[in-house]
Amino acid sequence: MNPPVPPRAPLHPPAPEENREAARPASPDAQAQAPEPGTPGPASPSAASGEAAARPDTGPGTAGAGEILAAVAQAVAPDRIDSQLSLLNRCAEHDDVDLVVGPVLGAVVDVALRAALLTSGLVDPTTGGAAWRGLDGLPAAPAPGLGELSYDPATRRLRMARGTVLDLGPAARAWAAEQVVAAAEHDRPGTAVLHRAGDALAVAGPDDDAAVLLERELRAETGLGAAAWARLLAGGRRGVAVVEGPEHAVVNPVTGAAARSPWRQVVVVADRAVEAQAYARAAHLLGSEAPPWVAACGAAGRFAPSPAGSHAAPSSSSPEAAGPPARPGTRR
Repeated sequence: MNPPVPPRAPLHPPAPEENREAARPASPDAQAQAPEPGTPGPASPSAASGEAAARPDTGPGTAGAGEILAAVAQAVAPDRIDSQLSLLNRCAEHDDVDLVVGPVLGAVVDVALRAALLTSGLVDPTTGGAAWRGLDGLPAAPAPGLGELSYDPATRRLRMARGTVLDLGPAARAWAAEQVVAAAEHDRPGTAVLHRAGDALAVAGPDDDAAVLLERELRAETGLGAAAWARLLAGGRRGVAVVEGPEHAVVNPVTGAAARSPWRQVVVVADRAVEAQAYARAAHLLGSEAPPWVAACGAAGRFAPSPAGSHAAPSSSSPEAAGPPARPGTRR
């Protein structure tokens, strides 16, 4: 299957079983750790993509949502000049970067690279520079690409070439939702819980109860009732993404330009929020080929066409709290 704009690698959706294993984050204990001592104090939760989160390594269920949100804000908030991500992007403005990053930032980078793997590079964390070029009205330029970025989860060593600007907002939101729900589920096993982080949501608990929570949260946006959500959650799917028309949100890494999509809204339900968001964002780039591709990845999708003529890509029939990263060296 060839996407309208070819990605950096051939696009072959993984088999559902392989896909789910590849996208599943490590256990909360292994993946999320406490912020390093001496880091600046936490920002408001809105600094990290509305409600982005990462669990400190204090044991399952011991970290509250506020602690989780503060830890991620310190690590990846794009509008905090002192966040680890802002400092990293400023360093890369002047030279190659080769350093050991904090545990929360490292976990989010790992998730972002998994999203890129699942979409064969259509979802690319190196599109940060392209995003702010578009906001400034500058000519589009391709993203540096995944070849300019490497990360070793075992050592948390991150390498990125000079000029690379990371946009980790989408990955942070999806991972955040999962971490908050995992903590709540540990404290209240068997109870339906939901956490929303911008365009990504995670749920836990019985299908019918979780579906009621999704209906309450998303009915105005999606029009879906509890019965429809229960069907989408069937099979153990616990991650949801609702990604609206992409001009402000999705960048084509090959061209560096904003995505042109036939879809007004893409809703994807997958095993985990990180998968759902990766597929939903890629769907805006794939255009009319997205519905069968999402299904081949083992996820469920709902695609609402844009009004006729609003996009160049053809439509077919059949869910962004954080903006792009702050420009290196500046305060947004």
